[in-house]
Amino acid sequence: MSLLPGLFSPAIATAEALPPFGAEGLLPLEASAMARAHPRRQAEFATGRVLARRAMQALGLAPLPIPAGADRAPQWPAGLIGSISHSPRLCGVALARAGQKVRMLGLDIEEAEPLPAELFDTVLLADERARLSALGAEDAGWMARIVFSAKECCYKAQYPVTRTLFGFEIFDIRAEPAAGTFTATWQADIGPFRAGTVWAGRLCVTAEHVVTAITL
Repeated sequence: MSLLPGLFSPAIATAEALPPFGAEGLLPLEASAMARAHPRRQAEFATGRVLARRAMQALGLAPLPIPAGADRAPQWPAGLIGSISHSPRLCGVALARAGQKVRMLGLDIEEAEPLPAELFDTVLLADERARLSALGAEDAGWMARIVFSAKECCYKAQYPVTRTLFGFEIFDIRAEPAAGTFTATWQADIGPFRAGTVWAGRLCVTAEHVVTAITL
């Protein structure tokens, strides 16, 4: 069953597959950049690029190379906006033509397992921890995993705009797994984004994965 189409509008092309694809799926520009990378990194990189080109074809575009920048972020061809995410058992891509309807995309895929309690102080804001304190330990771990994924998703969406690195403290996440939605409230002014701005995203939890997605 495909997970991604239900998280994005029809204007956004998605592709997903079990990794890995071999390096033979890379175009020459990509292959030369990955020649000295660790085999696992090569496999992740190749899987994402192969799927991204499938998404390009779904948009009616010719397959083009997607090199990585010095920050390892994908360098999308002009006129395209995309997001790539990997887990050990799934790789996914969302891709769209840049325009008024789509300015930013974020996608995150995590293994379906509770976030370890020892990571709560790192990942969660005080208000987020307070909300989770009403849950049992296992439920809190699952919700914390969703919050973690949503923060990663929103970070990926904003990064091409701000080119700013930051931690988990910038977004306050409220997730509604039963509704398949979450909100992310900015906690600071960064780039064009103001504290208090609220983003709305979608989520999906299965027996194997937690997936979060946002379109802006």
